[in-house]
Amino acid sequence: MTASTFTLATLATALGALALASPVQAGEPTPVFGAFAAVCGGSGANFAAVRAAADAHGWGPTDVQPDPSMASVTVADQMSRASTVDKKSLVLSAWGGQTKTGVKVSDCAVHAAATDFAALRDDATSWLTFAPAESTDRKAVFRFTAEGAVLRALTPAEFDAAAGGAGLEILTVSGDANGTVLDLMMIKK
Repeated sequence: MTASTFTLATLATALGALALASPVQAGEPTPVFGAFAAVCGGSGANFAAVRAAADAHGWGPTDVQPDPSMASVTVADQMSRASTVDKKSLVLSAWGGQTKTGVKVSDCAVHAAATDFAALRDDATSWLTFAPAESTDRKAVFRFTAEGAVLRALTPAEFDAAAGGAGLEILTVSGDANGTVLDLMMIKK
């Protein structure tokens, strides 16, 4: 295992606990998930694309500061925005940077107050068309890459190759009494 393989595997596995996944749900996504998909999902967490999508979808200023803290990543760009969807307050935070070894890391997260974790987890499962790699009653973690227009789930053995290709994407859906966070991270060599 090379140092970059170990680092990517460590980054990817540090984001959740092992458990069984929920089945795929059909139907329209919730408006909150639709807002996340429009800004974060369609951009692959690319900072410039996230900013453009937030502007295009009317996300406005907020006093909430992004939290781009990630060990070994130097953050070059960051922003936060706010919106209201379906009477839910949403805060978008996004950042982009790279490690000392040149691995690019970007992140796009939507914090949704007073939202149902299970509904957003099910929306993510439907959107991706596969179950999370890890799931608990308050967190679901999906690891995948794009193969053309298709998103494909990854095994840990595929993380390094994905990061060297189209990118290793990690979607974490986590919830607590205050709401749910949808967080999409992209790791690319």
